[in-house]
Amino acid sequence: MFKITRFLKTISSIGHGLIVFMILFLLALLIRQAPLSIKNSIVSSALTTIFYPAQRLISSIDDFYGKSAENELLKKENAELRIEVYKAKEGLQELIRLHELVRFDDKWDYPIITARVVGRNPGRFLTTVVINRGINHGLKEEMPVFSMRGLVGKTSKVEANHASVQLLVDPNLKLSVMGKRTRAVGFLESVNAYHLSVLIPTSAGMKVGDTLITSGLGGIFPKGIEVGLVKKIHKADLEVMRDMEVVPFQEFSFLEEVFVMQKEPNWIVQEMLK
Repeated sequence: MFKITRFLKTISSIGHGLIVFMILFLLALLIRQAPLSIKNSIVSSALTTIFYPAQRLISSIDDFYGKSAENELLKKENAELRIEVYKAKEGLQELIRLHELVRFDDKWDYPIITARVVGRNPGRFLTTVVINRGINHGLKEEMPVFSMRGLVGKTSKVEANHASVQLLVDPNLKLSVMGKRTRAVGFLESVNAYHLSVLIPTSAGMKVGDTLITSGLGGIFPKGIEVGLVKKIHKADLEVMRDMEVVPFQEFSFLEEVFVMQKEPNWIVQEMLK
């Protein structure tokens, strides 16, 4: 008994490595004596146990890249759907705007052509825009241009398929207007390509907030197109006159679609006014 205990202590003192080696050695002997089916089962289990972590890692990597690719595809499809939604919303808004514009056809005795703004002058101040209608669509120079908000200007240069539109804020454009309430007539102009003003007699009784419309004088613009509102009234150099600041109904920076009225200028009136 003493000898056995001493033997075990000796083995323990050698270390755990020897114990593991002896266990594995005994297992090898047992496997060698075991039937073939048991050997295959043991080897298969051992290999599965050894390679399982690696297989699990590879599987995780494949899942990661697979899900990553799927996420990228979903993101792309989501972006494409967003673009389609934006296009649909913009198309609906454009349809509403065009429907509003078409309603103006019944207000005038002249044919109306709808056009889209496709360009703007590159200068510091916006005084001209380009539209996608021209001679081939029945346009000529000096035709009135307006939107569903109010007067925009007139055609100034017309090519085959496009035309330039001179805006109200162009200092070179002079326009005869009248008070919608008072019927007093004055001339609208811009001196700085930004602000609009009208000189009108003091006796006209114009007030802040009054609406100005085209007077029909001058031979180009028909009577009754709304132009803008009186913002402020100042004393002019002449005591009998008042200088009115005018805010146009149409914000020119946001122009998208316009009307062109196929009304040719009355040159007889033009000549008589010179």
